[in-house]
Amino acid sequence: MHPQIYLGHIPATLAERRALRALALDLRARIGAVRSSEPTTLLMRFAAGEGAAADIDMLLLRPGAAIVGAIRTYRGPLVAPPGGPWSYRDSSEPVRELRGRSPIQHIKAQRDAVRDQLDQAAGRLLGPAAGARAFERIVGAIVCAPVAHPDSRIALEIGDHRQQIKVLGLDELAGLAAAVRIDAQLTDEAMRAIAADLLGGRLWHDGQRFLFDLAPQRFQLRVLSDGSRSERVLPLLEGENVLGRRRAPQQFEHRLSLAGDELISADHALITCADDDRVTLRDTSKNGTWVTAPGAKEERVRQERAIVPGTLLRMGVTRARLERVAP
Repeated sequence: MHPQIYLGHIPATLAERRALRALALDLRARIGAVRSSEPTTLLMRFAAGEGAAADIDMLLLRPGAAIVGAIRTYRGPLVAPPGGPWSYRDSSEPVRELRGRSPIQHIKAQRDAVRDQLDQAAGRLLGPAAGARAFERIVGAIVCAPVAHPDSRIALEIGDHRQQIKVLGLDELAGLAAAVRIDAQLTDEAMRAIAADLLGGRLWHDGQRFLFDLAPQRFQLRVLSDGSRSERVLPLLEGENVLGRRRAPQQFEHRLSLAGDELISADHALITCADDDRVTLRDTSKNGTWVTAPGAKEERVRQERAIVPGTLLRMGVTRARLERVAP
C-alpha cells in the first residue's frame, strides 16, 4: 500500500504534533486519490545538513521523481516579484524564513542539502553505474497548504525555473510528482534506503495505518460490561478524541465508537488529553453525559469540565472509566 510515510523526528509541542498527523493523513489521501501504479514514499520532518536545511518538512520520492517541499500556510495573498522579497499584499508585511531568507532562498538551501546527500550516496543507492548528476533535477517546492491563494502574485526568475524551483498548492502536489522526472530510476528498496538509512526516517504509516503514536499514550477509557456487551478498552490519543455512536471518522479526527446504545448521540462527547497531563470532557450530546469523580456524587456535565483517572462516565446506558496507562 502507498504512500509509505516515514518520520524523521517528532515535534516538541502538542499543536505541532496534531498538525503533523493531520498533514500526513491529508497527503496520504491526496496522493492515494491519484490513480497510479507507481509507488510513493514520503519522508516528513527530517534533517539534511546543518543550518537552514536542518528541519525539512517533506521529501517525496517516486521511481522517477524527487521533491523537497517546504509546506507553509499563509494567511492571505502574497506578492513576490522575480528575485525579490515576499510580502503579504494587504499589509506589505515581509515573509521571511530562517536567517532572514526569502522562501525561495530557503527551499533552494533545503533542496541542495538533500541533493548533496543523495549525490554522495548515488553509487550505493543506484549501483556503481549511477551518473554524478543522477539527482540533478530534484525539485524544490514551496507548497501552500491547503492551496495557493488565488489572489497571490508570485513570479519566479527564469533561473529558478531552470533550477527546478516551484511554488504550488498542496492540491497540486500529486500532479507535480507525476510530471517531474529525475535522471535516476529509484526502486522500492532505494526509496526505503533514502528515507530510513540515509536520512534517518522511521516508517510511520504503512499505507493503511499509523505504526506508532507521536506521544506515548497516557490515558485510556475502559467501557464496562453491562451483561449484553463485554468490557473493552479504548485508547485515548493526545489531543481530541471523539466519542459517539457514529463509526466513520470525519476528516482526521480520532473516533472512539460506542455502538449498541441508541441513547448515545452520533457525536456524544469530546475527551481532550493535553500535553500537561490534563484531561477535559465536553458534552456535545442530546441526552447528556454524567460523571462521577472518585469519592463524589454523580453530576451532569455542563459544557466542559476537567476529569481525573478513576472518574466514571455515563452516556445513555453505557458506563466507562477513565484510567491512566501504566508506563
